This record gives sequence, C-alpha cells and structure tokens, in this order.
Amino acid sequence: MNTISYTEMDIVDSYSSVLSGLSVPYKIELVERLLNSLKKEWEETGLPTDKFIPEKSAEQIITELRESRTYGKTRIIEPF
Repeated sequence: MNTISYTEMDIVDSYSSVLSGLSVPYKIELVERLLNSLKKEWEETGLPTDKFIPEKSAEQIITELRESRTYGKTRIIEPF
C-alpha cells in the first residue's frame, strides 16, 4: 500500500471529523461518489497510479538479490 504523508493524513482526519456528523444515508451517498470517482480514474489510466510494475521478472529479481549477498564471503581488510 501507498504511504500517506503527514499532510494527507491531516486532511483525511479533518474530513473524517467533519463527516462524522452526517447521517447514514449521506455517508453512503458520499462513499458511492468516492467509489465512482475511483472507478473513473482507473478506467482513464488503466491502473491506479501508485502500483509498482517491475521491469524484470520475479525470478530475475530473486537471482540478483541472492547474488548481491555478501554473507559468508571472504573480505579482504586493508591495513591503514
């Protein structure tokens, strides 16, 4: 999931406190409108903007990670 900045979290908290006073039918209407706006955005962009799409296959990434490990390898420490 995407990390939310402090500013964005403050905005979410502010909206939440304002909206807590709404009646249930109005809250449902708000949720439906938010969902519709998300669906529209996803249709226009094809994917949510915060998704990570790797250029390499999972196997390639795993192989690179394993090869980059230094555990158990002999290190040469040069004197000062």
